[in-house]
Amino acid sequence: MPAVTSNIVPLRHARPGVVAYVKSPAEWFVSNCGWIQGSEGVVLVDTCGTEQATLELMRDVRKYAGEQELTVAITHAHGEHHNGVGVALREGGTALAAPGSVDLVKAGPQTYGNVFTYTQWGVLEPPEPAAVRKVAGWQRLDLGGAFADVVAVPGVAHTAGDLVVHEPRSGTLFTGDLVSVGDTPLAVHGSITGWLDALAWLQDTFRPRTVVPGHGPVATPGHSALHAMRVYLEWLLEVTERQTDFTKLANRASMRWPTWRNPERHIGNLMRAYADQHGRKLDVDLAIDAVLAAAGGRIDLDCLLGGEPVRRIS
Repeated sequence: MPAVTSNIVPLRHARPGVVAYVKSPAEWFVSNCGWIQGSEGVVLVDTCGTEQATLELMRDVRKYAGEQELTVAITHAHGEHHNGVGVALREGGTALAAPGSVDLVKAGPQTYGNVFTYTQWGVLEPPEPAAVRKVAGWQRLDLGGAFADVVAVPGVAHTAGDLVVHEPRSGTLFTGDLVSVGDTPLAVHGSITGWLDALAWLQDTFRPRTVVPGHGPVATPGHSALHAMRVYLEWLLEVTERQTDFTKLANRASMRWPTWRNPERHIGNLMRAYADQHGRKLDVDLAIDAVLAAAGGRIDLDCLLGGEPVRRIS
């Protein structure tokens, strides 16, 4: 497995500067970040899962934004997105999270020992609790000649605490894991029906020209990425309406989306879809066990993530 590549993709060069920080390949614990920069402040959208990767990210942010005031907007409380908050805020700043994610972000890094084996987490500390603030609705940040809208997603979608960040001038929407491109999404901690509602809300509210997904390459036009997610989620509901052979259905999903990475996630998504539409409570631990069984056991991140991160600029 080659080293993870962090690709700096400028989406708007003039202020407001908008940058997608696209990490590839789309693997477990490899997720995208990005930032919006004005003349007085910068909003960083998500961090990384390890200390080293977050330090690399912060070096790049500071090359673009200097020592401007830092706000970190966390799209949801999964470790690859929020583990590095304490690292990013070592020299000050604040973090914003949706109400359903605030407590998890404050609690600090998640390494999921039942799911992963890994030796390269580094020194990951929780942020100062007072530095983490709740965004319950729509918050517009004035960055100096630029604005960033940090918006909590209504209801339960990918998780119970999702938010998105929108830069209105360029029409860029940072979606977190509400959208994945070329990477099988993971739905076990959320709601399929709520996720579909959230995608419709995103399209109607923002009509994005460019989408920076949680995983995978930048999507332009943005609506194409939202549509692809809707097709997959609607299929999950359709096939689980009357069928419970999740292994067989997961094989069908792998054949229908053959280029998507991490197909072991299909079975957990199908279990979530069945529970959602039949009024049942999903045993999340059982769903994760099914995902790991499909993957052949606990996931070895040392093997998957390779050596030192490599950076390049588009």
